[in-house]
Amino acid sequence: MFNSLPPSYLSHLSKLTLLAACLSFQAASASDTVPAPPTGSPAAPPSSQLSTTSNQPRIQEFVMTSRDGQDYQISVSAPAGEPPPLGYGVMVLLDANAYFGTAANAMELIRQFPLVPEGGKLVETAATLVVGVGYPKGQVINGVRRTRDFLQPARNPASLERLRGPQPGGAAAFTTFLTEDLRAAIGARYPVDARRQTLAGHSLGASYVLHVLTDKPDAFQRYVAISPAVWWDDSRILTDLAAARFGNAKLMLVMAQDEWPGWPVGSTEMLDGARAVRNVVLKAGLPADALRYVEIRDQDHMTTPFAVMPMATRFAALP
Repeated sequence: MFNSLPPSYLSHLSKLTLLAACLSFQAASASDTVPAPPTGSPAAPPSSQLSTTSNQPRIQEFVMTSRDGQDYQISVSAPAGEPPPLGYGVMVLLDANAYFGTAANAMELIRQFPLVPEGGKLVETAATLVVGVGYPKGQVINGVRRTRDFLQPARNPASLERLRGPQPGGAAAFTTFLTEDLRAAIGARYPVDARRQTLAGHSLGASYVLHVLTDKPDAFQRYVAISPAVWWDDSRILTDLAAARFGNAKLMLVMAQDEWPGWPVGSTEMLDGARAVRNVVLKAGLPADALRYVEIRDQDHMTTPFAVMPMATRFAALP
């Protein structure tokens, strides 16, 4: 989404990314060590055998190289104590350079008081890993890499103009990386509950989340789409969602009511897109109780992921 802004907005991005950078380097404080992988677990791929760079005992960081030669910075925050008998749930979070610290802290705080209201009663949240997928070299938002990873090849070549340079087309390879290579690496390090897998993303990342929901709905059980860029490629995601079969998937869809303050056309486009997604998935057969649709006030496109991350992590941690 960032590449499609009018020139008047570009001057604001540096300030906003500084905010994101500060929040992204927060980490949950703890003193326990990461539990050893269960006996008999396969070894992680060689590309991930790099030393931990975080000074937080329960946050592990390593680099993985995908099959098509792309490097990813992986950050993992693990709960304190022994893993649950069935293994940890997993929340895979995109754009981790910006959002991992906020999500890790939110998940840590949920573990401090794991009882949450759900369906008219208190339920106990389950221990859940936050697995951040970001990019090396420390860029808070890597426009070139995320555009490649999150978007399929354009059906309408004219759509490329709104990207202002970065090229799409790597979404299929990225899905293979997430669901096969990364999943194997995490499973080699931690006992994991394969029935509690969540994928979360923001903006173009949220559009990718919706794409996986349509393309491989069983790859994850829960999907979190924050401020999705539905406009991409003539809103192709609406057509794909209309033909999708969602299985047992659950979707959280969050949007600011004024995504781009001072740019009403952009805000209307974003909000109308989210509402269209809501309507399409319900019409296509997603049960009403499997959809959490939220519009929030007093936030914008750049602040919404930080405002709603506690909500997203709690959604991922539900039993």
